[in-house]
Amino acid sequence: MTTTKKILLAASLLGVLTFSACGGSDGADSVTTDAGTQGADTSADTTEAYIADDLPEADYEGYEFRIMCDPVYVEFIYSEGETGVQINDMVYEANRNVEERYNVNLTHIEQSAWDKMDEVRNLILAGDDAFDIAFTHDSGAGSLALEGMFYNLYEVPHLNFDQPWWPKYSVDSITINDKMYLISNCISYYGFHATRTIFFNQDLISKYDMESPYDLVYNNQWTLDKLIEMSKNVYDDTNGNGTVDYTDIRGFAMTVPYCLFENFGFEAWGKADDGSLYLDTYNDASIALMDKLVDWLCSDNPAVYYSNKHTGRQEADSSCIWFSQGNLLFSYGAIGHHLVSLTSSDINYGILPMPKVDASQEDYICACTELPGVIPITVSDIDRTGMIVEAMSAEAYRTVYPNYYEYALKGRYATDEDSVRMIDIMFENRVLSYSYIFAGSGGGLQQVVNNVLTQGGNFSSYYEKNATKEQTRIDLVNEYFAEN
Repeated sequence: MTTTKKILLAASLLGVLTFSACGGSDGADSVTTDAGTQGADTSADTTEAYIADDLPEADYEGYEFRIMCDPVYVEFIYSEGETGVQINDMVYEANRNVEERYNVNLTHIEQSAWDKMDEVRNLILAGDDAFDIAFTHDSGAGSLALEGMFYNLYEVPHLNFDQPWWPKYSVDSITINDKMYLISNCISYYGFHATRTIFFNQDLISKYDMESPYDLVYNNQWTLDKLIEMSKNVYDDTNGNGTVDYTDIRGFAMTVPYCLFENFGFEAWGKADDGSLYLDTYNDASIALMDKLVDWLCSDNPAVYYSNKHTGRQEADSSCIWFSQGNLLFSYGAIGHHLVSLTSSDINYGILPMPKVDASQEDYICACTELPGVIPITVSDIDRTGMIVEAMSAEAYRTVYPNYYEYALKGRYATDEDSVRMIDIMFENRVLSYSYIFAGSGGGLQQVVNNVLTQGGNFSSYYEKNATKEQTRIDLVNEYFAEN
């Protein structure tokens, strides 16, 4: 992505940001934390910043547009009222704008938990027009899509995938054989909240007299080799006890990682020219990647730490907490999980896109897990559903996302141009892995990095044990997308 494009997105979002309110309260892994009182410059002219949709006007006479979601995750899409929490209030404002524009009432239909897929399935199989859209577990939604439960989004009126609230990388990824059944866009900010990337401690960069990570990104030098080089020798036994522990300074850490394979541009399944999928996990490029990651993360080097588990994202054994305490140069994980840890921290941090696997990679990529939206085949008026979904997506892009930038930067939006540009890259180049979404429970071979690192580091052996099962799943997915 060019610098010009990044600046334009930053400028447009800065204009929209002038509508933001500030406030805050406490929270866990949801965004209910204080975003700070340092708002962006509200004197900016927003006349040219507003990005219009191309939707016609309509009056739906008070129709109740029903959003099915579990009570924990619904906050990423829907709010019943203002609470004084910055992000919540922007979600509420976006919801109200859609309600007033189309004379609808947005309502919440409760799913007991986001992975209780039978609750979604049973309503659809019963033929009930019980909800207009559902937001639920990502790979669970992928499996239900293969049962014919949802509309192909390319057949839904009014959805415009060329608009900026539809991230191109995600649209391209989850489109298979010219069909797409899952919504991964700005209607929910969960995908951005759950984008996996790199946080860095700016004071430690200065202390160890290292290159500016921002300059590395701008100069196409932010690569996996550079991350390894900068992190592998940073270790300080700060308490002098001679034992490697949580209080020591390290170069890099990650606990319970997701999305590592796709974050370096790899998919376990390839896409053929005819739209079909094929197994593409084990090849020269992926072998080189895995060898490099195993050498870096599975050594006895105290400067780097990897674990596939922790007590909790905000517990003492989580890399999010270590980073917020100033003990890590680099930390890998979800944007939202880190931000919760950083709420009460005063460290000077920056956010980076994932490094490229090497300098030949075209774009920086940031992968996410998702709370995808799905439109059931039982909706009674698909034209109306498409209209409201597109309107909600556009309003969230204009209202909620700029506020998330401000939250992520803790009030530095108007002054920290470098960080804004980094988040622009993450926003535009966010990808949701189709190999993970449609692999079923466990994520299949798309979880190869995490699984190999925790099972001794033998990529070849792991692949041989799992390839046949993976091919069976690919055959199932190909059959569905060819016939539906």
